[in-house]
Amino acid sequence: MTKIKYWALVIMGVLLGSTSSYAAGDLKPLPGQKAVRVCADGYNLPYSNREGEGFDNKIAELLGKELGLPVEYYFFPQRIGFSRNTIKKVDPETGLFLCDLAMSIPEHTDFLKPTKPYWSSIEAMVYRKGEGYELNQLKDIATAKKDGKPLRIGIFDRGVATKALLDLGLADQIQYFQMMPGDARVNAGRIINEELAKDTIDVALLWGPIAGYYANESDVPMIVQPLNELGEAFIFSFSMGTRYQDKKWNALLNEFLAKNKDEIDAIMAQYHLPSLENVNPYPKKRVRKDDDD
Repeated sequence: MTKIKYWALVIMGVLLGSTSSYAAGDLKPLPGQKAVRVCADGYNLPYSNREGEGFDNKIAELLGKELGLPVEYYFFPQRIGFSRNTIKKVDPETGLFLCDLAMSIPEHTDFLKPTKPYWSSIEAMVYRKGEGYELNQLKDIATAKKDGKPLRIGIFDRGVATKALLDLGLADQIQYFQMMPGDARVNAGRIINEELAKDTIDVALLWGPIAGYYANESDVPMIVQPLNELGEAFIFSFSMGTRYQDKKWNALLNEFLAKNKDEIDAIMAQYHLPSLENVNPYPKKRVRKDDDD
């Protein structure tokens, strides 16, 4: 063999090796899989809606692109009974489950098998800009009261900041809102675009992604302050969810999340989730053991 032929074979081998390595890294659909079938709420921004405007819509589209499959939705209100009526329900006509992927489910849940989490957030405080007061912590609401400015506080029933507000002696300033009204088309963002923007309350306390999204969408300038004072224990993380028996599908989704982390983070950044910098380290988040699942 001449030296020229030798080096030609070496270079060819390197090229073939590179091509093989690239192909091995590509994600492929499961055998027989014809679509990414997502269970989603059609009226639940910033997560999802029927128009495809939520961050879970965008991430599902990214998944479909990665797998070379169309994305199909089965819409149902994401509240009590969601899993039972979507991902675990069989269509009597086709014999297939109605959908195969639930998104933004708690990272620890017994109802579905979660993937690794792909986003996290914490409760936040929202108020109108330019009202003559600055709120960085919950105690600032109490300070405003002492200064003669008792602020009207809007909070959903069972809100995580409720006890802290009561401990600060602010019970008489709280107005409670129903988290899940009868009309499934009405979501939690109404506390910002209907109550805060229209000056029926002065400050709203609610879940971070909803706070960040609706405050940014509002025509009324608003300030979003994450309640990082609550501590690490109040940071909650969210995953994709599959049926427990769909282990290969769950493993494929974990590969997708790992491979596309930067793109997923970029999508999430478009929705203005409150910053998790400088979260109070206490109380610590409870470390859940593997056998807890």
